[in-house]
Amino acid sequence: MKLIIITEDFPPMAGGIAVFLSELSKGLAKRGNDVRVIVNEIPESNEYDKNQEYPIIRYSMPKRFSSVCIFWQVFRQVVRMKPDVLFLGHVMATRGLPVLLFKWVFRIPYAVLCHDGNLGIAGVSEVNRISGHKLLRHATLILANSKYTEQLLIEKGFPAEKIRILTPGVDTDFFIPSINQSAIQKIRLKYHADGVTFVINVGRLVPKKNQKNIVRAIGKLRDWGILVKCIIAGDGPENTNLVSNIDELNLDEHVSLIGPAGSEIVKKLFQAADIVILPSIIDNGAYESFGIVAIEGSACGKPIIVGSKGGQSDAVIPDVTGLIVDAEDENNIANAIAYLIRRKDIADQMGNAGRAHAVENFSWSKIAQRAATLLSEVM
Repeated sequence: MKLIIITEDFPPMAGGIAVFLSELSKGLAKRGNDVRVIVNEIPESNEYDKNQEYPIIRYSMPKRFSSVCIFWQVFRQVVRMKPDVLFLGHVMATRGLPVLLFKWVFRIPYAVLCHDGNLGIAGVSEVNRISGHKLLRHATLILANSKYTEQLLIEKGFPAEKIRILTPGVDTDFFIPSINQSAIQKIRLKYHADGVTFVINVGRLVPKKNQKNIVRAIGKLRDWGILVKCIIAGDGPENTNLVSNIDELNLDEHVSLIGPAGSEIVKKLFQAADIVILPSIIDNGAYESFGIVAIEGSACGKPIIVGSKGGQSDAVIPDVTGLIVDAEDENNIANAIAYLIRRKDIADQMGNAGRAHAVENFSWSKIAQRAATLLSEVM
């Protein structure tokens, strides 16, 4: 299959979409597909591009006429490559319209990957909103990153028969369980979690992540006589509020905010943890479209607690790899933690099942295989 991927999010740019598309490109290329990526130029991109196994075509992104620049680069590659499929890595509004033109003129099918039900264009101009909707209505294939995103797209009137699910993946060779008890003990001692249940949350400190109810739940557990040490790794605008919440409930010894953590630290935290908790909610329309961090925790062999709202619950098999709770009420979070503490046998089973689930369904090789199958069906 000859495939052109068009995006504005790609390494060395940081972010979940950039990682998703780079891993997808690499996985598709390794499966023998002819993959080319067209993306705007950013600092240090030359150094990144030369180490990839597939061509990356960069273009300068002027403030005006950016759509013309994209059109020209896509047109040149279409003429040279004669691709089987064009692939938009996200809804690009007016800058994605060239794929619609090439579908009409050259009869080349195109797919669009949607990372949220708002199409990633919430709050933009009316022209961009209309362009984004037109791109999806005429797409040969719409790929939703979760069942929740699929549901929202259908509710917006996009045809269900065009929509398929393609979730992000995780590096299941990096996120692995640890058998190094000395390393685990070192982490637990560092965060004063020796002899108590060690609970981890990783994510931006924003309202939809619902860390405030984690703090309240830990307070409930303390009042019930259940000792827990909770680490919250991340930064964001809710930091000050969370510090106040911890202080008001006298939870300084039970909850620690450690700031942003890189992948290596996150992996070590997961490996040392007893429970990973990610109780997201829907806040003023903001929600989790998928639970990548939940899959990373599962890949490390830990039971997961997630909120029932949004797409995060797609990452957990209820009562098999973790628990899904209504996280609007901190009592539900506290009860879920208490249950997993009380039933360590079930918690261990969930961790083992979660590892198997992550490897079987969310390794990047599996995601690339699924993408290749879906894209080949529209050729």
